[in-house]
Amino acid sequence: MALSWRAALLVALGVVPVIVWPSTALAWGWILLALLVCVMDMALAVPASRLELLREVESTLRADETTPSRITLHNPTNRGLHVVVRDAWQPSMRPSPARHDIRLPAGTTTTVETILAPERRGTRSADYVTLRVWGPLGLAARQSSVTAPLTVSVLPEFRARKLLPSRLARLHELEGTTATVLRGPGTEFDSLREYVRGDDPRDIDWRASARSKELVVRTWRPERDRHVVLVLDTGRSGAMLLGAPRGVGKDADVLDLGVAPRLDAGIEAAFLLGALADRAGDQVHMIAMDRQVRARVSGVRGAGFMRNAAHDLVDVAPSLEPVDWAAVVAEVNRTVRHTSLVVLFTEVPPVGSDPDLLDAISQLGSRHRVIVASAQDPDLARLAAARADAAQVHTAASAMSSLAEEELGGTDLSRAGAHVISVDAGLLAARTSDTYIAFKKAGLL
Repeated sequence: MALSWRAALLVALGVVPVIVWPSTALAWGWILLALLVCVMDMALAVPASRLELLREVESTLRADETTPSRITLHNPTNRGLHVVVRDAWQPSMRPSPARHDIRLPAGTTTTVETILAPERRGTRSADYVTLRVWGPLGLAARQSSVTAPLTVSVLPEFRARKLLPSRLARLHELEGTTATVLRGPGTEFDSLREYVRGDDPRDIDWRASARSKELVVRTWRPERDRHVVLVLDTGRSGAMLLGAPRGVGKDADVLDLGVAPRLDAGIEAAFLLGALADRAGDQVHMIAMDRQVRARVSGVRGAGFMRNAAHDLVDVAPSLEPVDWAAVVAEVNRTVRHTSLVVLFTEVPPVGSDPDLLDAISQLGSRHRVIVASAQDPDLARLAAARADAAQVHTAASAMSSLAEEELGGTDLSRAGAHVISVDAGLLAARTSDTYIAFKKAGLL
């Protein structure tokens, strides 16, 4: 049972006779009369169970998208109804509006929409649909919650997709599909063309030039069909919550990740690099693991890779266990048999604190080219720069010590054979892709 403001007004109207004829019996009598009227009004309301209900929603969407959750109500009675509908979802889906106040004439059907704006990835289940049907006087209502089970898969956002066009343009420059003065990288001969100012003289084909009236140069294209293995650390380091990136809105390469686990920065970087490498003609594989494999995408090209990767990562959450780096080496070797680019999205540990990672890099480096891509906590840099009072200076000293240990740890990883990228979380996707393009340009893949 629910009461409206009208019920409160009805009780308040009893103050007038009580003032004129002061009496305790009159006051209690008025209250009981108002209560009786409310009970009768509720009894005359149509039970919510008599309404026919259908709930619909898109089963899949990205975390930065919105989608309507539709509830269709049919009134099979011969009376017009005043109904309040609440379409309940988990708070992280941010449903809006909270409830719908509708008039439902006899024998009609109407549909209400609640906009869902998920704030993070994962599988989300719908909660109850609550129906409140008011009586003829609008004083009291019958209320009932019914189940209408639905689930929605919220895919990762892929904010880094805004960086993809600029990186693809750089790739096209390498391939000679746009005007460029760069010497073609790679070792695969592509074609001959007329010399233009800025071309490397070493690329002039003198035999072809002798047969032509103009100087002719050879063009090269980057190697294709190389293997790129993206390894996401879903262990303890991936669970660390990083502060909001610096420079959002000032630097076009910085992604606004907000306060999020390190794993989220790795996912954004892996998606951008995966899309870029796939467009470049390379074969991309993705493994997400800690002590065991949480997600794997391999043998898929084009849009299928991004679609499968997004779906497989929907419910992957970082655990509190350390990564089994020996198992990572085994999984990489099981995934690829040729020399590949292996990118480990993990943290750069303080010097000497993770010998298993050093061993893994040494083993992988003997066959593959290894990149360690680490998202730094932006809050460390903020704390290191603060000097307002003695407490901040003390905190800054501690933050600088942490950054120095991380830098030394990066030096250790470099000595073990890895190329280390350790940048602010918002810059990780851009810098990792830039490194891939630089490797392509240098013919290192």
